[in-house]
Formats: sequence, structure tokens, C-alpha cells
Amino acid sequence: MRQVDSLEVNFFAEVRRRFAPGAAVDIERATHFSRSAHEGQLRASGEPYFYHPLTVAQILLDMVAPDRDLICAALLHDVIEDCGVSAAQLERDFGAGVSAIVDGVTKFDQTRVISQAGAREETLRKLVRAGARDHRIFSLKCADRLHNLRTLDAVPDAKKRRVAAETLAIFCPLAQYVGLHRFAVEMENLAYVWAHPGRHAAISTWLTVKAEFDRRRMQSATADYPTVSRIALADADPSLSAEAFAHGLMLLREQSSSRALFATPVVYRRYASMALAYADIAVLHEFTYVLPGTFKVDLVAGVVSTSVFLGSHGPVVEFSFHCPPSRATPFVFEAGASSSSEDLSTVVAGRGDEGDLTRTLRELLRHRSITVLSPKGKAFLLPMSSTVLDFAFAVHSEIGLRARGAMVNGRVTDISSELRSGDVVEVITSERIRAEAGWIAHLRSPRGRNKLRHWLREVERADDPTALPSR
Repeated sequence: MRQVDSLEVNFFAEVRRRFAPGAAVDIERATHFSRSAHEGQLRASGEPYFYHPLTVAQILLDMVAPDRDLICAALLHDVIEDCGVSAAQLERDFGAGVSAIVDGVTKFDQTRVISQAGAREETLRKLVRAGARDHRIFSLKCADRLHNLRTLDAVPDAKKRRVAAETLAIFCPLAQYVGLHRFAVEMENLAYVWAHPGRHAAISTWLTVKAEFDRRRMQSATADYPTVSRIALADADPSLSAEAFAHGLMLLREQSSSRALFATPVVYRRYASMALAYADIAVLHEFTYVLPGTFKVDLVAGVVSTSVFLGSHGPVVEFSFHCPPSRATPFVFEAGASSSSEDLSTVVAGRGDEGDLTRTLRELLRHRSITVLSPKGKAFLLPMSSTVLDFAFAVHSEIGLRARGAMVNGRVTDISSELRSGDVVEVITSERIRAEAGWIAHLRSPRGRNKLRHWLREVERADDPTALPSR
């Protein structure tokens, strides 16, 4: 109980520092409401259940830039499911925004489906549908799952394996897909411990060997540059071990352990502010050789990265600077970049046999995203390996149906050409609709395939296809 009280004191202090007085009062009301609703309930570890929603709210404060509604929803996210509180009561006491977020992460009513597997799938469908409309729902679900993974040792072994496997198959790639990188990295690390314990131990041992090998290389390269040595050789931050594990896992998936040993070292550093991170980046860029195109900033994740040559002959080292996030909205959900969220909506809109949703969603999430620009600079997020046709349908159904080619980075190409991140695409259209069933083979995004299939069904239903309106 003392641990809960200490966490609550620190939580309130941070809330008062970061939120306006009115919002802070609402968050304190939500805290007391949650404590009262969960009174007498215990977690599998024996802790008061209230510790869980309080910790979830703290995780959101630590890892994203939450607003008042998201923090209140985090504190109240289990009261509908576990305490008999109605969504109407939450809306009356805390507002429609809080009620909608809590409802989005509340499990589907199992009495409305036949099997437990069906209930899990319908819960996932509900989550993805709601999250595609409001990214805060994904943030809350990831924070909830992350805390459950951090305390997974208290539950039976069978549940550990099920939760870990589900996390690796669905929630890690979903978090990556919608731009919640920090959640994805730590969830993967924790889930791997229970899903593949032997493999996790072997990778951790290999990472220790590689870290020492990289340290010796950097020591030699920075011997004459003490300012650079201070940044490159500082002790590793334990809080970033999940990042190191994720990078090591990626290397080992792509190549053998012996070849991966010589891969580019990655140095992880945590800073209290982005200004402090930029000060060290300035030092690196002054005394080293910067690789063009490697400087990247993710304000939502709070990560700045750059790759440099240490010394005139290398090695190449990537520096990853982690700071408190300065923006709340992942790029996927910003205006003009909604194609990924619309793909999610398309996937959950379909109905099929039990298990179809999970399979289709996993297929979508396996593909990483690319960012493609219109000639006016409007950004569109598309699945990896998307084509000109995917981009055309992302712009508008009419553009997709009439597409006959494109200008990609100023060069003429056809509609089946695969796009890469950063491409500037201008679709060339015909005066008449040119779409045909064979185009489906050139579409990678569920949204594009759905729009084309919808039009094809309209053609089939029409007595005279040429009489169809051209929208």
C-alpha cells in the first residue's frame, strides 16, 4: 500500500506541473473515483487493483504527451468492465471524450458470441475500429498492455505464454504501425522473455559480447577526441535496454550472428530535454563526419538520431538520443496522412469466419509503412511495397479509377510501379474510367483494394456498365 501512496503523490505532483488547474482537478477526481470503484479488488500479485490504472496513467505521462481526457480515461479504463460503472455515468461525470476512450478499450461482451476466441477477436475489432478514429485509444491500450507485461510473472504460465504470443503477433506490430514506437520496443522485449525464454537469453548474451566489441572499436576511434568520447563511451542507460534488444533482434533476423557482430554500433542516450540532446549532437557533427540523410527526428517518440564516422576511417556509429516527447499525435493520424488509419478501418469493417480478422490484420501489420508526397507536399502513409495505384486510391477513388500512369520524381512511370519513401507522385488520369479486375494484383493497401472491389461490384450489378455514373 505504501508503494501505491508514493506513486500517487509523485503522480499528482507531475499532473499539477503539466496540466492547467482545471484539468488537474478533473484528473484528481478521476483518481479518487477509480480508487473507490476498485476498493477491495486485488491483482494476481496481491497488490491493490488501483495500482494498475494509476501506473498506466503514469506510463502515459512518461511515454507520450497525453491530454486531460486520456489521463482520466487511463485512471478509469477498467471501471466499466470490472466495477459495474456505466458509460453513461462516466460521460456525465467526466465528459464524452473520456467515456469514448474507456469504451474503446473495454472488452467486447462475451455473452454476445459463442466462443472465447470469438470474444477476443470481436474485442480486437472494437479496439481497432475505435483506435482508427482516435489515436489516444491505441496509446491507452498499449500502456495497459505494457504494465500487464511488466507484471506478468504473477500470473499462471499458460496465461503468460498466451499474453506474450498475442503481444508479439498483434500489439507490437500494431503499435509500430500507428507510430507508437516506444511502446512497441518495450512490449516486444518483455513479451519475448515469456514467449521465447531460451532465445531471449541467447540474444541478451550475444548483445553483451557485441557491446564490448563495439566499445573497443569506439575507444580506439575517439582516443584523440575527448568530447566525442564522452558521448560515445558513457555508461549505457538501463532504461534503454529494450531499444538495444530490439535492434539486436532485427540484426539477427537479417543475418548470421557472426556477420551481425560487425554491424553498425548504436549508442543510446537519454536526456532530460531535446535541447540537451541537440547540444551533444552539435558536438558530434562538429568533430566527426556525418553521413548525409541520417539525421532524423521523431517528436512523438522523443527520439533524435544521427549516424557519423568516428575518425577519418570509421567506424560508422549511429547515435540515438531519447528525450521527453514534445508532440502527442503520431504522424499516421495527422491531417493528410490518414491512409494507415483508413486501412485499419477497412480491415475491421469486413466480416468473415472466426479468425479472419486476426489473420487479415496480421498481414497488414507485417508490412512497414512508407511516406509518399503529392506535388503540393501533402503526405500519405502507405504500406511498404505500395504502388502508384495505391497512392491514386489514397488521394481519391475517382483518381484511382481513372489512373493511367504517373510522374514519380519527375519521371513518367506506369500504375504498377512500386513506390519508395520520399517519392513525389503526380497521378496522370484518363477522361474515362479505366479500372479493371486485374488491377487488384497491383494494390497493397486494404483501402485501395476495397474501393476497387466496391466499384467492380457496382459494375456487376448494373444492367449496362457503360451507364454507370462517373462519380
